Amino acid sequence: MIPDPGHLPAPRVDCVPGAILMPMTPGRGHACGVLDAGGAPVAAARTRIGPRRFTADPAAPADPPARLPGRWLFAGVGRHHFGHFLFEALPRLWALDHIGDRPDGIALIPMAGRDIAAVLARRLGPLLDILGQGLPVHLVQRPTRVDAALVPGQGFGHREWSHGTPEARAYMRRHLCAAIAPDGPERLYISRRRLKPAAKQVPFERRIEKWMSRAGYGILHPERHSIAEQIACYRAARVIAGPDGSAFHLAPFVMDRGARVALIQRRTRQTAFDAIARQVHGFAGVTPWTTAALCDLSAPAEGETALPPELRALRRELQAAGFL
Repeated sequence: MIPDPGHLPAPRVDCVPGAILMPMTPGRGHACGVLDAGGAPVAAARTRIGPRRFTADPAAPADPPARLPGRWLFAGVGRHHFGHFLFEALPRLWALDHIGDRPDGIALIPMAGRDIAAVLARRLGPLLDILGQGLPVHLVQRPTRVDAALVPGQGFGHREWSHGTPEARAYMRRHLCAAIAPDGPERLYISRRRLKPAAKQVPFERRIEKWMSRAGYGILHPERHSIAEQIACYRAARVIAGPDGSAFHLAPFVMDRGARVALIQRRTRQTAFDAIARQVHGFAGVTPWTTAALCDLSAPAEGETALPPELRALRRELQAAGFL
């Protein structure tokens, strides 16, 4: 039975003796997870990987599995996309503060066809190291039997799950804030202007950056900074503004509970935008100020310099709300 996406799983940890960790098989179902000693799927190991998508239950392996001694905490699915990594590989780590004896390590299932090892080495490894409390990470590349798998409920996730359980919210803030000190401007604008491809950018954002800079904001292009540098900036800021996107999945984990947040809707995907606003409120206790002024804004034609009405509306709204 597929879980009801409207309700977060209970914050419990299932201990599965003699479990088999199953890698993801190619295909639309993304079958992977954990089997018990008898080969039956462990329901709690299904991972929510989209608005209404969960990983499918894996079939028992045809050949004897590899052997990995010890107790391993099942973390979920790892993939290269930053927002998906946050919501699929980290939401079970809350259990590390609730299981007593430390496990031997963390088991992570790579998304089929993706080299998550390279992504961890290049960018995301330090984040997993902080939240994994320095435990070794085993990437499940083939069926592997362990002495026991610890399978926590997924503490937060996509859409209706973005606000997180109290246990997951407390865990993320406690460990990230303990590891990284605040360092950055008090007023922060999170920009998408340098993202590639251009479809991910916000039209006319160079103009928005100029407005914000003149109002005393530091301009952050997150992809140009390490995860630690990003977190330090989010911790230091007392005012944070910017268009919706993956940066606003990381910032709520650590932002000041008294911060003011201006969340600018850049797409017409209302449910995705609402989920980000819900996450900011859930993790930081902050109700963001929001505007949809840019939802219908299109990319400028070549040579176009006139300020479109959507941008003029955004500036008026930011001024009226005290952000400019």
